Amino acid sequence: MFEINGKSYELKYNLKRVEMIEAAVGMPTMADLSTHRGMFGISGLKAYLAYGLKEEGSDAFVSYKKGIEMAEALIENEGYVRVNGAVLEALERDCPFFFQVG
Repeated sequence: MFEINGKSYELKYNLKRVEMIEAAVGMPTMADLSTHRGMFGISGLKAYLAYGLKEEGSDAFVSYKKGIEMAEALIENEGYVRVNGAVLEALERDCPFFFQVG
């Protein structure tokens, strides 16, 4: 969870959101995770944030444009490692199909 301008935001993902992210970054999520050992590039991290941010308690995602602005601020203010970790944690929670073995 992140606080931005006095509002709390959370990351939520589903299959459709992941498809949108993959189209934006031009790489499958699993390929990105395995190739870079879970450390997204800055542009990829911004996309994962922009498409996954929702105001806490809301059903609607923030707009992509607003999400990108918020992503840049989060990375600069919270730090890359914390933000990247939050994205990975949310993906594990919301998309367990990525992490199923056998």
